[in-house]
Amino acid sequence: MCSVTPREVGQLPRVLYARRNLRLELSQNQMEILIGTVLGDGYISPAGKVQLEHSSKQKSYVDWKFHELKNLAYEKLSKVDRMDKRSDKIYTSYRFWLRQYFRPWRKYFYKGKKKFFPKNLKLTPLSLAVWYMDDGCYSDAKCTLSTDNFSTLSLKRIKKELKFLKINTYIRSNGKIGISANSQNDFFAIIKPYIHESMRYKLP
Repeated sequence: MCSVTPREVGQLPRVLYARRNLRLELSQNQMEILIGTVLGDGYISPAGKVQLEHSSKQKSYVDWKFHELKNLAYEKLSKVDRMDKRSDKIYTSYRFWLRQYFRPWRKYFYKGKKKFFPKNLKLTPLSLAVWYMDDGCYSDAKCTLSTDNFSTLSLKRIKKELKFLKINTYIRSNGKIGISANSQNDFFAIIKPYIHESMRYKLP
C-alpha cells in the first residue's frame, strides 16, 4: 500500500463558535470527513449550516456520515422525496444538517455562491476518499473526479495538491479531473482503506 505521511489540513478552524458561550470542537477525523464532503456533495449555507444529502441507493453511506458527525448535527436523518416533473417519478434521498457553526468554513470554501479549492488546503487520504465517494467515478478503466463546477484556478490547485500525493492527473475537456493511468494504482491504494463498504463499487 502507498504510504502517505499525515499532514495538517490547512487553516480551517477546529474550534467553532455560534455565540460567545456556544462552542463546538471537531476531531481530526471529523475535520477530514468534512473537507472531503464539502469538496464533494456537501453544501454550506451562508448562515453556517452544512447540508449532507445522498440518494436512497447510498443510504448506508449517509448513515455512516451521520454516525461519524452525530455530535455536530441536528437530531435526525430525514427522508426527502422529490418529484421529477419531466418523468413524473419520485426520487428519494436522505439528508441531515450540521449545526449553525460553520460560517468560517463557508468563507474558506466559497467565493460568493461558488465553491472553490482554497490555496492552502491539504488533502489527507481520508478526505480524498470521502471526496471520491461523493463525486468520483470509475468506468471503462478511467477514474475521474467531478470537478466541473470548479474554476480553472481551482482545478490547477487540485492538480498541484494531488501531485504532492504523487498522483498524476489531467483536466478533461468537460472540466473533470482524470487520474492518469500510471497513477491509478497509487490513487486507489491511498483511498481504499477508507472506502465505505457500500461504495466499493467505485473501486476497480
